[in-house]
Amino acid sequence: MVNLQIVDGRFRWLLISVTCLLLGACAHKPAPAGPQYPAIPEASVRLLAAAPEPPFARLGVVTIQDRLEAMSGDTWSQVRTMAAQSGANGVFVRQQKTFWYRDPRTRQRVKIQRTVYQLVYIP
Repeated sequence: MVNLQIVDGRFRWLLISVTCLLLGACAHKPAPAGPQYPAIPEASVRLLAAAPEPPFARLGVVTIQDRLEAMSGDTWSQVRTMAAQSGANGVFVRQQKTFWYRDPRTRQRVKIQRTVYQLVYIP
């Protein structure tokens, strides 16, 4: 009889623990949405040399990746358009990397460039 109570006590403890975990997992609050900024004219978007001094709001990230020889000169205009639509008035390069990649179709190595832009709103 004593063994049955120990097993029953352990099972009850396990059941209570699992129930608390499940209820706790469902009771979380989603993070509040960040501030929304209205679209601005493309001419108002500035390319910054580095991250600005605070205060500023991070609005998003744009990543452009393509073959280096296929990169068009209008990359900045594409990023500028996306930034203006999101309400960002500043953009800076977070990361730029050039690397080799083997094309699975042609089996040839091609040079790829990836540039990561941070969109910011500076009050």
